[in-house]
Amino acid sequence: MRQGMPGRQSASARPRAALRWLLVASAVAATSTGLISWALGTLPRTPAFVLGKGAIEKKAVRLLPCVVQRKIWNADNPRPPPARPPRERKQTDLEKQADAIVHAVVAVELLHWHGKLGGTLDRAFRKCVYKPVLPRLLRLTDRKASADDFRVDEKTGKFGMRPSRVHDQVLEKQFTLGYAFTDVALEHMGRREDATWIPMAKLVGRRELHALEAWPEDDPQAKELVAWSSGWAGPSAEDMRVIFRDRAVGHNDAKPVIYILPVFVDHDRTAHAERQALLCLLEACPMDPKTEGQDTWVGQIRVFATHTPCISCLSSMCQFTRAFPGGGIKVSFDAWKQTRRWLSEDACDERPIAEPIDIEE
Repeated sequence: MRQGMPGRQSASARPRAALRWLLVASAVAATSTGLISWALGTLPRTPAFVLGKGAIEKKAVRLLPCVVQRKIWNADNPRPPPARPPRERKQTDLEKQADAIVHAVVAVELLHWHGKLGGTLDRAFRKCVYKPVLPRLLRLTDRKASADDFRVDEKTGKFGMRPSRVHDQVLEKQFTLGYAFTDVALEHMGRREDATWIPMAKLVGRRELHALEAWPEDDPQAKELVAWSSGWAGPSAEDMRVIFRDRAVGHNDAKPVIYILPVFVDHDRTAHAERQALLCLLEACPMDPKTEGQDTWVGQIRVFATHTPCISCLSSMCQFTRAFPGGGIKVSFDAWKQTRRWLSEDACDERPIAEPIDIEE
């Protein structure tokens, strides 16, 4: 009986052994699946798979908002109106007055060139433009008359203000007086001269313009213009320390002097040739460190401009005696219509018909 017991036990243990093997196999299978998944997860993905998937996702993300936006645009919102040009800024009364003066200057210059300037228009221009400007120019010829521009302390001599330009609303209204009334203003201030040196000055100026290959256009650029100058300075006429007989000056950057300041009209006119010709002479002269001017020497300068001096250059010619009280200045110029006909065969051969305007009528 006892010998048969093991057989019974082995028969009953077989299901248990099978169950154990099944559990072990399940555990091994689960472990193997985890290892395979981990191994596949660590493998690098192929670029084609990643780019292809990303491109599809991005394409879907981009297209969807576009379609929705187009539906909303066409269904609910009307198209915006076409862009309008910017509105013109309204001019102030001062700007309108300055604009009217500019047109008057151009009209008077053109009529006088063709000999059609009548007495009524001449008198109206003198009253509205020339006479208000003349005292403002005369004020710039003397330090005492224009002392308010610098507010110099009488005790110490120090400058209370150091302006970079002439602040004058009357002068800033027009860019020029025109070739006719610029000549009248220079004559009235004793700075106009017709002498034997003028033909030589014209020759030198025109040669310089030829060398620059300046084109005879209707409205030349300031950087292409030339000013001829000749002058001397020294303790006395017998002791000339600075002498130059023939100098052509263009758009330059000479050492500035506080007493010869430009006038700002439409744009900066600091480097104009006529003003630079004056500064070149003063640059060669010793300046008083206190007054910042030349107060002990005497001298003389002649300037010829190939173009009608603008209001800034005209004021600089007035200010020359403010910086150099012992100096004198003589000026002559040609209108651009007279200069440009010497530059090219294609230029119009225009010559003035009218005679110069008298100082007082």
